[in-house]
Amino acid sequence: MEMKNTERFVLIILMLGFWNFSFAQEKEILKILNRELKREVKSQFKSSNFNGDTIKIIEGFSITKDKILTFTIRKTSPYFNGYQIIKQQVPLNKIKKIGKDIQIILETEKNAVETHFTTFDENPKEQIIHESLFFLYFSSKKENDDLGIELQEAFRKAGYEVQKGNWYD
Repeated sequence: MEMKNTERFVLIILMLGFWNFSFAQEKEILKILNRELKREVKSQFKSSNFNGDTIKIIEGFSITKDKILTFTIRKTSPYFNGYQIIKQQVPLNKIKKIGKDIQIILETEKNAVETHFTTFDENPKEQIIHESLFFLYFSSKKENDDLGIELQEAFRKAGYEVQKGNWYD
Protein backbone atom coordinates (compact mmCIF):
# COMPACT_ATOMS: atom_id res chain seq x y z
CA MET A 1 0.00 0.00 0.00
CA GLU A 2 2.82 2.40 0.88
CA MET A 3 4.38 1.84 -2.56
CA LYS A 4 1.20 2.87 -4.36
CA ASN A 5 1.11 6.21 -2.52
CA THR A 6 4.76 6.79 -3.37
CA GLU A 7 4.13 5.94 -7.02
CA ARG A 8 1.17 8.33 -7.11
CA PHE A 9 3.27 11.07 -5.55
CA VAL A 10 6.04 10.58 -8.11
CA LEU A 11 3.49 10.55 -10.94
CA ILE A 12 1.93 13.80 -9.72
CA ILE A 13 5.36 15.44 -9.44
CA LEU A 14 6.25 14.31 -12.98
CA MET A 15 2.94 15.59 -14.36
CA LEU A 16 3.40 18.97 -12.68
CA GLY A 17 6.95 19.16 -14.02
CA PHE A 18 5.78 18.41 -17.57
CA TRP A 19 2.97 20.96 -17.27
CA ASN A 20 5.42 23.64 -16.08
CA PHE A 21 7.84 22.79 -18.89
CA SER A 22 5.08 22.87 -21.52
CA PHE A 23 3.73 26.15 -20.14
CA ALA A 24 7.24 27.65 -20.21
CA GLN A 25 7.61 26.62 -23.85
CA GLU A 26 4.27 28.17 -24.77
CA LYS A 27 5.55 31.37 -23.17
CA GLU A 28 8.62 31.06 -25.43
CA ILE A 29 6.37 30.84 -28.52
CA LEU A 30 4.60 34.02 -27.38
CA LYS A 31 7.90 35.75 -26.64
CA ILE A 32 9.13 35.08 -30.19
CA LEU A 33 5.85 36.02 -31.88
CA ASN A 34 5.39 39.25 -29.90
CA ARG A 35 9.04 40.24 -30.39
CA GLU A 36 8.66 39.85 -34.16
CA LEU A 37 5.28 41.62 -34.25
CA LYS A 38 6.80 44.64 -32.48
CA ARG A 39 9.74 44.62 -34.90
CA GLU A 40 7.34 44.48 -37.84
CA VAL A 41 5.37 47.49 -36.59
CA LYS A 42 8.61 49.44 -36.07
CA SER A 43 10.13 48.61 -39.44
CA GLN A 44 7.06 48.59 -41.71
CA PHE A 45 7.76 52.10 -43.07
CA LYS A 46 11.48 51.41 -43.51
CA SER A 47 11.04 48.28 -45.61
CA SER A 48 11.95 48.51 -49.28
CA ASN A 49 8.84 46.39 -49.86
CA PHE A 50 6.51 48.82 -48.08
CA ASN A 51 3.25 48.79 -50.05
CA GLY A 52 1.25 51.22 -47.93
CA ASP A 53 -0.40 48.66 -45.64
CA THR A 54 0.23 49.49 -41.99
CA ILE A 55 -0.57 47.56 -38.84
CA LYS A 56 -0.89 48.52 -35.20
CA ILE A 57 -1.06 46.05 -32.34
CA ILE A 58 -4.43 46.00 -30.59
CA GLU A 59 -3.77 42.78 -28.64
CA GLY A 60 -0.45 40.97 -28.94
CA PHE A 61 -0.18 37.23 -29.32
CA SER A 62 -1.60 35.24 -26.42
CA ILE A 63 -2.60 31.66 -25.69
CA THR A 64 -5.91 31.03 -23.95
CA LYS A 65 -6.46 28.38 -21.29
CA ASP A 66 -8.00 26.28 -24.08
CA LYS A 67 -4.66 26.42 -25.96
CA ILE A 68 -5.86 28.80 -28.66
CA LEU A 69 -3.32 31.18 -30.18
CA THR A 70 -4.85 34.60 -30.82
CA PHE A 71 -3.95 38.20 -31.64
CA THR A 72 -5.64 41.38 -32.88
CA ILE A 73 -4.31 44.14 -35.12
CA ARG A 74 -5.57 47.31 -36.76
CA LYS A 75 -4.78 47.51 -40.47
CA THR A 76 -4.91 50.46 -42.85
CA SER A 77 -4.27 50.20 -46.56
CA PRO A 78 -4.30 52.38 -49.67
CA TYR A 79 -6.55 49.69 -51.18
CA PHE A 80 -9.54 50.53 -48.97
CA ASN A 81 -10.94 53.51 -47.06
CA GLY A 82 -11.00 53.53 -43.29
CA TYR A 83 -9.39 50.69 -41.37
CA GLN A 84 -9.90 47.07 -40.35
CA ILE A 85 -9.66 45.36 -37.00
CA ILE A 86 -8.43 41.82 -37.64
CA LYS A 87 -8.57 39.13 -34.97
CA GLN A 88 -7.22 35.67 -35.72
CA GLN A 89 -7.34 32.56 -33.58
CA VAL A 90 -6.29 28.94 -34.00
CA PRO A 91 -5.97 25.94 -31.66
CA LEU A 92 -2.28 25.19 -31.18
CA ASN A 93 -2.79 21.49 -31.91
CA LYS A 94 -4.21 22.32 -35.37
CA ILE A 95 -1.02 24.07 -36.58
CA LYS A 96 0.85 21.79 -38.98
CA LYS A 97 3.43 23.90 -40.82
CA ILE A 98 5.22 27.23 -40.79
CA GLY A 99 6.23 28.80 -44.08
CA LYS A 100 6.88 32.07 -45.81
CA ASP A 101 5.65 33.53 -49.08
CA ILE A 102 6.01 37.30 -48.78
CA GLN A 103 4.90 37.01 -45.15
CA ILE A 104 5.19 34.28 -42.52
CA ILE A 105 2.19 31.96 -42.34
CA LEU A 106 1.11 29.13 -40.05
CA GLU A 107 -0.60 26.42 -42.09
CA THR A 108 -3.27 24.44 -40.26
CA GLU A 109 -5.82 21.70 -40.60
CA LYS A 110 -8.73 22.60 -42.86
CA ASN A 111 -10.75 25.59 -41.58
CA ALA A 112 -8.98 25.63 -38.20
CA VAL A 113 -8.26 29.37 -38.34
CA GLU A 114 -11.03 31.78 -37.42
CA THR A 115 -10.47 35.33 -38.65
CA HIS A 116 -12.77 38.20 -37.68
CA PHE A 117 -12.62 41.26 -39.94
CA THR A 118 -14.36 44.40 -38.73
CA THR A 119 -14.14 47.11 -41.36
CA PHE A 120 -14.72 50.73 -40.40
CA ASP A 121 -15.40 52.88 -43.46
CA GLU A 122 -18.43 54.45 -45.13
CA ASN A 123 -20.17 51.03 -44.89
CA PRO A 124 -18.99 49.36 -41.65
CA LYS A 125 -19.23 45.58 -41.74
CA GLU A 126 -18.14 42.43 -39.96
CA GLN A 127 -17.01 39.22 -41.56
CA ILE A 128 -15.86 35.90 -40.07
CA ILE A 129 -13.81 33.54 -42.22
CA HIS A 130 -12.70 29.98 -41.47
CA GLU A 131 -9.57 29.03 -43.36
CA SER A 132 -6.33 27.08 -43.16
CA LEU A 133 -3.83 29.95 -43.06
CA PHE A 134 -2.93 31.99 -39.98
CA PHE A 135 -1.15 35.13 -41.17
CA LEU A 136 1.45 36.50 -38.77
CA TYR A 137 1.86 39.78 -40.71
CA PHE A 138 5.67 39.50 -40.59
CA SER A 139 6.92 40.55 -44.02
CA SER A 140 9.53 43.32 -43.76
CA LYS A 141 12.50 41.19 -42.67
CA LYS A 142 14.16 39.21 -45.46
CA GLU A 143 16.42 36.15 -45.39
CA ASN A 144 15.10 35.18 -41.96
CA ASP A 145 15.03 31.41 -42.31
CA ASP A 146 16.45 31.25 -38.78
CA LEU A 147 13.15 32.65 -37.45
CA GLY A 148 11.28 29.72 -39.00
CA ILE A 149 13.66 27.29 -37.32
CA GLU A 150 13.38 29.15 -33.99
CA LEU A 151 9.57 28.98 -34.09
CA GLN A 152 9.55 25.35 -35.17
CA GLU A 153 11.81 24.46 -32.24
CA ALA A 154 9.68 26.42 -29.74
CA PHE A 155 6.53 24.61 -30.94
CA ARG A 156 8.33 21.25 -30.71
CA LYS A 157 9.47 21.91 -27.14
CA ALA A 158 5.88 22.87 -26.24
CA GLY A 159 4.70 19.48 -27.53
CA TYR A 160 3.48 20.46 -31.02
CA GLU A 161 5.00 18.98 -34.18
CA VAL A 162 5.11 21.81 -36.69
CA GLN A 163 6.95 21.23 -39.96
CA LYS A 164 8.92 23.98 -41.64
CA GLY A 165 7.65 24.42 -45.18
CA ASN A 166 8.79 26.58 -48.08
CA TRP A 167 10.49 29.84 -47.16
CA TYR A 168 10.32 32.41 -49.95
CA ASP A 169 11.14 36.10 -49.63
